[in-house]
Amino acid sequence: MRPWSRPILLMLLVLTTAGCEHGIEVAGVLEATASRLEDDRVSVAVTLSCDLVYGMGRADGRCDADGDRVCVSARWYAADDTLFASPLTTVEQCQEVPTIRGTQLTLTSPDAMAVDPSLRVLVRADPLATAIILANP
Repeated sequence: MRPWSRPILLMLLVLTTAGCEHGIEVAGVLEATASRLEDDRVSVAVTLSCDLVYGMGRADGRCDADGDRVCVSARWYAADDTLFASPLTTVEQCQEVPTIRGTQLTLTSPDAMAVDPSLRVLVRADPLATAIILANP
């Protein structure tokens, strides 16, 4: 083997094992806003993103698939529940979406929510992806 060929082989090995976009694609939350309705239920408007989770296989283009089923949840927690372990109320919506990136969904709490600014709302689509924490309106 020629001395100059070793660095080239090593570089090729690194590029081959690293691959492109190494990670799986999952639905995430790009942005979310919460507002109070007249009957004291809370409406949460969500815009989806596509997040790449590194170290979990290869990107599969799943976020570009048409008609993919996505589930989004909003969970209310007390301010002292720092581990987000015991939700007080949960609402979840699952539906097929034409595309994940930029899709907008609206979740509405099943019952009236107390006007308590210390409650926090955790909004997420996939546990591996970006979640957003909102103040209860």
